[in-house]
Amino acid sequence: MSTSLEMSSVDLSGLCDRVLAIYVPEGHILRLEENNNFEIRSDDIWVITYPKCGTTWTQEIVWLVCNNADTETANTVELDTRFPFFEYPFTNQKRVIRKMPSPRLIKTHLALPVLPHQIREKKPKIIYTMRNPKDTCVSMYHFVKLLTPINYKGNFEEFTKEFFMGVTVGHGSFWDHHRDYWRLKNEMNILILKYEDLITDLAKEVKRIAAFLEKELTEEQVQTIVEHCTFKTMKDNSASNQSHIQNMGLMRAGMGNFMRKGKIGDWKNYFTPELNDMVDQLNKKYLEPEGLTFDYE
Repeated sequence: MSTSLEMSSVDLSGLCDRVLAIYVPEGHILRLEENNNFEIRSDDIWVITYPKCGTTWTQEIVWLVCNNADTETANTVELDTRFPFFEYPFTNQKRVIRKMPSPRLIKTHLALPVLPHQIREKKPKIIYTMRNPKDTCVSMYHFVKLLTPINYKGNFEEFTKEFFMGVTVGHGSFWDHHRDYWRLKNEMNILILKYEDLITDLAKEVKRIAAFLEKELTEEQVQTIVEHCTFKTMKDNSASNQSHIQNMGLMRAGMGNFMRKGKIGDWKNYFTPELNDMVDQLNKKYLEPEGLTFDYE
């Protein structure tokens, strides 16, 4: 993959329960020890995803569930302030997170083996949102093309083959990431969501999240959250649509937005039969034996 960032393969065997090679920016490598030793609180709430799998959407829903459907604040205070990004690459958000009152709401894309070590002991609540690999790939392709620090020049076919080899923007293999968290689905402190279910029946998924977080919501509050968290509403909300990334000069102007389509099945507009067969075979190899399946339309 052609990028303007220096990417390195790091052997994490000293930090993980198993050997794992992840291609990451050099700055990430320098922070691995800091990440590993970060102090966890048992009442933390972590939203974890592979990139472009519904992270922002899940964050906004979780924040509203935890804050009595306070859409006024959600419309005026940036989501990254309300729900900081643990491994944010441009400023050290861990200093901010350490000072946050409990319960802290924290976002991360980190693969399971490189999460802070204390997560295994303290068992905070974790909400993991997954998405079908084909739509994830399309969304990631458009996102990477927007990013000025990466300057990706490849076409969609090249990107897809690289993406599913795990050589992407710093979070390892799509397959390992999803599979590792899926294997924890029966843990009491883990809730697994699927992007496709959020699209199909958002109210039902809001109620699942509320029940998991032990929050009582009225039907009116559920509907308020549903209306606030439609794709169109969030795309138009400057507090949650990540437009500040473009304002910082990190996304190319006039080439699209962080929030693009938010639908199931857009992959059909991009995948050739060859690419489709490749992903189907990888899916059968890595996810289907685990009982993990997705809706694709």
